[in-house]
Amino acid sequence: MTRNLSNKPVRRGVAAALLGALGALLAGCHGQAHGPANMAQTPPVATSAAMQYTCPMHAQIVREAPSSCPICGMDLVPKVLDNAAAAAAPADLGQVSQAPNAAVLAAVATVRPVADGTAADTLTLPGVVDYDPRRSRAVAARFGGRIEQLAVRFNYQPVRRGQKLLELYSPELVTAEQELLFLLANDADNALLVNGARQKLRLLGLTDPQLRELARTRRASYRVAIFSPYDGYVVETPATPVPIPAAATGSMSPSPEPGMNAGEPSGPAANSATGPVQPQPLTLTEGAYVSTGQTLFQVVNTDQVWGLFQPTPAELARLRPGQPLRVVAEGTGLPPRTAHLGLVEPEFRAGASVAAVRVYLPNPQGRLRRGQRLTGQLVPTAAPAGAGSFWLPRAAVVDLGTRQVAFVRRGATFVPVAVQVGQRTASRVQVLRGLAGPEDVAANGQYLIDSEGFIQTSANAANPSAHD
Repeated sequence: MTRNLSNKPVRRGVAAALLGALGALLAGCHGQAHGPANMAQTPPVATSAAMQYTCPMHAQIVREAPSSCPICGMDLVPKVLDNAAAAAAPADLGQVSQAPNAAVLAAVATVRPVADGTAADTLTLPGVVDYDPRRSRAVAARFGGRIEQLAVRFNYQPVRRGQKLLELYSPELVTAEQELLFLLANDADNALLVNGARQKLRLLGLTDPQLRELARTRRASYRVAIFSPYDGYVVETPATPVPIPAAATGSMSPSPEPGMNAGEPSGPAANSATGPVQPQPLTLTEGAYVSTGQTLFQVVNTDQVWGLFQPTPAELARLRPGQPLRVVAEGTGLPPRTAHLGLVEPEFRAGASVAAVRVYLPNPQGRLRRGQRLTGQLVPTAAPAGAGSFWLPRAAVVDLGTRQVAFVRRGATFVPVAVQVGQRTASRVQVLRGLAGPEDVAANGQYLIDSEGFIQTSANAANPSAHD
């Protein structure tokens, strides 16, 4: 049997190559021992100097050493503040290698800050019509007596100046008239006494025409008429201020007019959708007695009325006396009119958490009635100037209580930047410091608040050019 020996040289060559590789490996070790005891130590992710401890339920509790939460008693867990000392991450993962409370990876809508000089948004205020108390006169009884005849019968009856309101019988007035008649009959040349008697009757309310009639007839009048001193509407009880509608909801309805039932229209008599409203009678009746100084009526002139508007404290900072306000009266069909702020009230009204501002509205035709709703719009003007300040939507600035934060885009992440805010409007807020310029800012910063409910801002690192 013949054996094939042709493969022997090949096998010998392979064995020689393996022995050579093994020798080279042993030479590279330089005789050092290998094993777990001599392996290189992996550096820690974070050192103890960068370690803090926080409560899983109350993130505001931060301690330098392990302890318990003073609120809920849970053990504090480690919290790594800075993982920059960790092994370098690949370049494509750099955007997610930051601490979760220092940057947020998100795809949300952004806005650009608007520099000063751009017109601010329009400020809209709710309001109501109220009487001007400077145009209201009280009709009081200058002498006591009995009502013989009433010329007015119901509240809000229109009257003209010089129109008779009622007739009174007063023994005191009759006695004063008889004194004047006695002097005219027996001592007409004594001008001092005659003029004194006439002046007494004037102070009791008699007019010069009534005095001339008394001197002509030489008969004392037992029924003396009292006339209206003003054009307007008769109101038996003094008008109380009407409440201003709530700024947010406008759900508060004005109180009824004095002397009127709830559900009736305010102001002079008007027709409702179901028919004419029955006028409310006066409480004064013929035959009733009145005392000296008693207020009988209020005669309110409505040729000019007040418009009372209710701004929030943030809106109040934008209002100054003299600013133009575009006023629309609801349900009247009257065209919008422009009035100027006459007064910003220096204190809050009783029971109100908002201020009140006032405008004066001409009302020659009497179509503006007390309690009627108004809508006022501040005529847009240039936004207040400020060096390096910008305007953002209100939702773009997150109020954390002690500070305000805006999220500025840095590449694919949003970085929280502490900002200082100024004035606020209905939809915008002025940023005084913190923004370097026209940067992309998250339109709604609430979406970027982390699950722990707080943000660690580092303005100098995030936006060094915005701070000194």
